[in-house]
Amino acid sequence: MSAPTGLSLRARLYLVLGLALALVASSALLGWWQSQRLAGIAKSLYEDRLVPVDLLRELEHTLGPHQLGALLITQAQQPDAAKLDSAGRRLVDATRQLWTRYLATRMAPAERTLIVRTQPLLDQLWATLATNPPSTPDTLRELNQRRLAAMRMLDELIAFQLSQARVDTERAQQAATEAAHLGLLLVLLTGGLCSVVVCTVWTRYDDERRLSQDSRERLQRLYVALSQTNQLIVRREAEAFDDPRAEQRLFEGLCRICVETGHARFAAVVLVDGDHFERVAEHGPADRLMPGAPKQWSRDAPFARSSMATRAILEGRHQVSNHALEDPTLATSGAPLIPPGVESMAAFPLRRGGEVVGAITLLAGERGYFDPQVLGLMDEMAGDLSFALDHVRRERDQARELEGLREALRRHESGLVETTPAAFRPSVPPTPAAESPDATDQSEHGPR
Repeated sequence: MSAPTGLSLRARLYLVLGLALALVASSALLGWWQSQRLAGIAKSLYEDRLVPVDLLRELEHTLGPHQLGALLITQAQQPDAAKLDSAGRRLVDATRQLWTRYLATRMAPAERTLIVRTQPLLDQLWATLATNPPSTPDTLRELNQRRLAAMRMLDELIAFQLSQARVDTERAQQAATEAAHLGLLLVLLTGGLCSVVVCTVWTRYDDERRLSQDSRERLQRLYVALSQTNQLIVRREAEAFDDPRAEQRLFEGLCRICVETGHARFAAVVLVDGDHFERVAEHGPADRLMPGAPKQWSRDAPFARSSMATRAILEGRHQVSNHALEDPTLATSGAPLIPPGVESMAAFPLRRGGEVVGAITLLAGERGYFDPQVLGLMDEMAGDLSFALDHVRRERDQARELEGLREALRRHESGLVETTPAAFRPSVPPTPAAESPDATDQSEHGPR
């Protein structure tokens, strides 16, 4: 399986940091907005509710028993028109100012209805105080009744303002609660998103680290296989003179090395002879990983259309399928089905004298196994094997030529011996057994 592509680990960490800062900034902006909202609510509560209540209470206190009521009681006990006139004018001016300031505040629709009912009472009270009526009991009683009626309406206005203040306070509390909940939700969302992103980055990093380790181990196994293949090639090249099955042993050893080093579950070598193909060597459970695959097939056979070895031989380049079970080119009509457990397949052409003579096929149980590094090493292994085939063939041809020359030389030497006259043939010295017994006697006893 190839390592996942995309952003680097540093870029992902920067992305996480940027996302966290963005969420924290959003939380800060939300908090600032909510604080401004609460400040506006508090300001509105003070200016639109507490200030009017304070004005109405002051107005009620002016019309109450301590000021206008006390003045009327004093006037009833000690009639003094001049005193009522001067005091009444002061009270009218003070109450008019308070009422005018109250009317300048924000009004609710229900509050305007109460104001419409209160305004005539105050106007009548102010008019009576401004005209300075005679201090008769009936006049003072009527003035006191108007005062009490105006105070009742002021009480209603104060009660309405207090009820509105309570409603506004509840709204402010609800807004503060919603702001706190929203802020907490945003903080939790920030923590959750950061946790998810961090977990994702860590998982991706762990996967990359594991895949990188697997890739290194795979490459180490491939280098071991390449080294063992080269040793096998050297050994078979040395035995090429005496072993007519050197190539076959080379193919079998290559398949064995590819499976035993762990980078293939099944390996096979396919040779071509014209339009016919034959699997001459294999290693691995062929009956389980290649059920129904023939040992020999022709170019027009249904199996040839799905055989990667056939395609590699015909096209002269490696063939790869890293998703074998999902590859439509491997599931042609009449071809055997690929069983579960075969996730990746590849075939690499073998050459002799520059001509493609076969291919080596590998079946792996890991999806995406044949990455560029694996393909490079397998192409190198196929190239080494092709070079070995060239070398073995060249050495055999040279051995045959040398043997032919030796045979010709022997025949030539034997022909020369038969055609040479006896006088010109080299003399053979007599053996001691061929000598006469007289000569022995002469050498021992002297001449007779």
